[in-house]
Amino acid sequence: MRSTRESPGLTVFVCTRNSEATLEKCLLSISRSEPHVKIVVIDQSSVDRTVEIARRLGAEVISHNIGLGYARQLGFDMCKTEHLAFVDSDEEIIQPRFFDVAIGILEDPTAGAVVGMSAGHRFAYGLPMGLLVLRAKDFQGRIIPSSINAREEFYVRRRLRSMGLSVVFVSGAMIHRSQYRRYKPEWEGANTRVVAGFDVGQLVFTAQVVLLQSLNSRSPKNLAYTPLFYLKFLRGFIQPWKWRILRQTNE
Repeated sequence: MRSTRESPGLTVFVCTRNSEATLEKCLLSISRSEPHVKIVVIDQSSVDRTVEIARRLGAEVISHNIGLGYARQLGFDMCKTEHLAFVDSDEEIIQPRFFDVAIGILEDPTAGAVVGMSAGHRFAYGLPMGLLVLRAKDFQGRIIPSSINAREEFYVRRRLRSMGLSVVFVSGAMIHRSQYRRYKPEWEGANTRVVAGFDVGQLVFTAQVVLLQSLNSRSPKNLAYTPLFYLKFLRGFIQPWKWRILRQTNE
């Protein structure tokens, strides 16, 4: 998949859990964008072919059974290069030399994060971690609690705000192929409550994000679904103990 020479300036971390349907395209797209980069797959107890695919394509594999917060923090702890990237296993990078562009942006000391946006999306929002590049030195120490299972970007945004750093969005960078959708609103709501408590500001922020996501899709069906999505989000927010673990099903 790539030569044995590694980029000295970047390590890419891919957090996985039963990701065989999308992982190969994800890993190949990373190598196309940066042929010599080190890729580390941090896998949470997959029972499908995720680990087999990762190893076949030359990625280093770290296994655990804790949660997404642990996996993200492990990426920060393991990074020995100047920059690190998180790429979700259901993302395919389509912009040539995306990582070169991102690292060039981070040469500006006022920029703290570069987000790759989905192809065709016009509205930027929040701090999605699906395709995210950071400077490693800005994220030393404990950033993300091991106990959380989503909304880890809450802690990354908090660190960036504390340092006065901005987020830069790069359009047309990737394609997102979401695998598990049915209970995702409840899962996001539950984990918002876990990380932020009963914070009205977070509820308003999420409403804005959900609306912008629907507008980005340019689908009347998705726009009509927006109120229902938000109601499901609120259901998870009110009952975090019930919904904080994502049920991996599309039924």
